[in-house]
Amino acid sequence: MAGKSVVSGKPWKAEKVAYRRSGLAPTQKTSYEKRMEEKRRVQESKDREQKLRDEKEEERSANAQKIRARREAKAEKERMELLQSKLHQKVIDRRRRREKRNKMLKER
Repeated sequence: MAGKSVVSGKPWKAEKVAYRRSGLAPTQKTSYEKRMEEKRRVQESKDREQKLRDEKEEERSANAQKIRARREAKAEKERMELLQSKLHQKVIDRRRRREKRNKMLKER
């Protein structure tokens, strides 16, 4: 039965052949290797785009950090100038040392 062709046995009937399955999804019509190659190319482009996005985000966050640090330094300088106008230098130095000590303790 393995070698038997699909024929009705009646000479006036045409031999039956497999028809094209048009209802198949496009992915099933293409070979596995082609699908994997396409998938790999798509993934590479996505990776490239993600890398560019990450670099841009890194650059933006570094810039924001720089601006933040500059603002903090400016605020500290203004605060010290205000203190200097009010207090003697020795008192200011003592407070600075105490603030530094407290900051070190807080960071631990």
